Amino acid sequence: MGKTASGLAGTVLLAAGLASGPSGAESTLDGWPSKTDYLSNDAPFVVFGVTPTQLVRQAQHLRLSFIATERLSQVQVFPFVRTGPGAPAPLNRPVSCGPRDAGSWDCTIPVGHLLNELDGPRGELGLRIEAHGDPRRLAEHSTVVVTLPLSD
Repeated sequence: MGKTASGLAGTVLLAAGLASGPSGAESTLDGWPSKTDYLSNDAPFVVFGVTPTQLVRQAQHLRLSFIATERLSQVQVFPFVRTGPGAPAPLNRPVSCGPRDAGSWDCTIPVGHLLNELDGPRGELGLRIEAHGDPRRLAEHSTVVVTLPLSD
């Protein structure tokens, strides 16, 4: 990965620095109250954030921002809703956000129809993101899950 690896390292250091800053609503760059979990991270891919970081039931779209440090052959986003953490969450049809060349990218994810599926005033929306680097290198795969609470 060479030069790109040092670019990725810089991105990781930036993210770590932001995460160690003030938490909660005071910090505009930490993504709170959304939560990002890397289940695997072997593709040249970094989630930068989602906007908004908390959803109201009337929301129609969500913007996913990510960085490709090298070319990505595929980026698929599987949105889901559930009543709360640990509750069942069937995945919906994927939204394609790639292939993408190296750089910073935004992808709009439609969510209005999913939020209508939730019963009750609370719940959360999630994005399971599958990113693939060079298709000749099967190990270049990342899986990231971003969850956002639903507010009244």
